[in-house]
Amino acid sequence: MLTPKASQPIRDFAADVRSADGMRLLNKQDPKAASREVARQFEALLVQQMMKSMREATPQYDEFNNSATDMFRGMYDQQLSQTWTRAGGTGLADSIVRQIEIQTNPALLNQAYGKKADPFVMPFQTQVQAQVQASLAAAKSAAEARAGSAKNAGGASGFLDRIGAAADTAAGVLGVSPALLVAHAALETGWGKKPITDAAGQDSHNLFGIKATPDWKGRTVDITTTEYVGGVPQKRVETFRAYDSYTEAFADYAGLIQRRYKSAMSQGDNASAYGAALQAGGYATDPNYANKLARVANVVARFQDTSRIG
Repeated sequence: MLTPKASQPIRDFAADVRSADGMRLLNKQDPKAASREVARQFEALLVQQMMKSMREATPQYDEFNNSATDMFRGMYDQQLSQTWTRAGGTGLADSIVRQIEIQTNPALLNQAYGKKADPFVMPFQTQVQAQVQASLAAAKSAAEARAGSAKNAGGASGFLDRIGAAADTAAGVLGVSPALLVAHAALETGWGKKPITDAAGQDSHNLFGIKATPDWKGRTVDITTTEYVGGVPQKRVETFRAYDSYTEAFADYAGLIQRRYKSAMSQGDNASAYGAALQAGGYATDPNYANKLARVANVVARFQDTSRIG
């Protein structure tokens, strides 16, 4: 059986249940090294708590956020804190060891304390700092995107809860997977964060960006949108249909597909074929519309998989 050498710290992953046995063995072989390892473990625990607090204080906008991802994110933070402290960490472990050494040898108080920067440690510390800064920047961007639209908060889970039943009904009529219709609505509304609203800020429930044609007798909403002319995006004001509910929106959408985009029907869960049929029929002017729809459909599929885990 392999045993750790006294001259080396215990190197295992954070969830290893045998780490306590290794610590006891190290204490027998080299008490000083064991003291340093205990101090490092204490520092790692504080770093892990710091990262946990940072995540809890960060707005949670994540299509895949559920109990499963929370668990694995916690495991990742636990391992990262272990790795970081092994590479030098915050210096807390060194300070703890220093205090222990002073208790046994007060003469150390008269000696200068400090160490030169380790060229092998600094790149890792810089990398971790960059990761933390990037995470904070991403969290800030997500928070700004959510501000002013609290009623649409809740990420993909809340969005699916609001439209799921209506999507199931329309999907049965069209012969496609409900996930395709959810993906289409998510693409058009940014997962419900960018709804088409009237001048008073009321939701039009228009999930699919359906414009008001001359034969439309219902309510309408005028908004500025992006249209592609010759492959070049242009801003213009267009008139869109407005509904009293998502159920009405899905029913009108299903009727539109049946009338004008019959080739998109009966595609099952084939997002690429569904998107290609819509684009070929002129549903949108964006030349990459079909590819975008397929990518969002993949996100919906992954979200559904992780939801089953949670």
